[in-house]
Amino acid sequence: MVPLPRLCALWGCLLLTAVHLGQCLTCSDKQYLYNGQCCDLCQPGKRVNSHCTALEKTQCAPCGSGEFSAHWNMEIRCHQHRHCELNQGFRVKKEGTAESDTVCACKEGQHCTSKDCEACTPHTPCGLGFGVVGMATETTDTICHPCPVGFFSNQSSLFEKCHPWTSCKDEMEVVQEGTNQTDVVCGFRPRMRALLVIPILMVILITIFTVFLYISGQETKG
Repeated sequence: MVPLPRLCALWGCLLLTAVHLGQCLTCSDKQYLYNGQCCDLCQPGKRVNSHCTALEKTQCAPCGSGEFSAHWNMEIRCHQHRHCELNQGFRVKKEGTAESDTVCACKEGQHCTSKDCEACTPHTPCGLGFGVVGMATETTDTICHPCPVGFFSNQSSLFEKCHPWTSCKDEMEVVQEGTNQTDVVCGFRPRMRALLVIPILMVILITIFTVFLYISGQETKG
């Protein structure tokens, strides 16, 4: 014969199991447990209007204007579409639907400050001595690198790369060395300067002599 304490414990377990039987149910992936019933989830674009009962299925209602639900859900309310604040640098990249939220992006010339794009900020130009190695986008800032030896950048820009120094030709020489902000300055070699000066002087002398002869001729006629 089963002792009374053990018998009481057995009946207690059976009663407890009966009371919580509904909580032991396993619902499918598109259902949820409510008051011991496996209720159907509402599809994207809709919300729960009334939960299911033993006699009725879940009643769903479409999301209203400016609202959405992106997943199968058991929500009583839909989510509000995001508002893209124009005065904060945002623009609408994609309009929201009943099944998707509005997608905001930064205006041209600005980029997001975080992965969630909660704020926009202007692109950073690369300063003197720095060149652009990565153009700014809607989500990333300009990537700048210092100009290496042999290259220069003499302006602040959002797109200009470092430019190579000018290579002086054979008859030229470096008058001023280049830096990361300035180009090489080329000039004629001393010998080349002399060769250029001589023809110029000859032209000047011939011109003066010709003018002198012309004036002398005019005076003789007079």
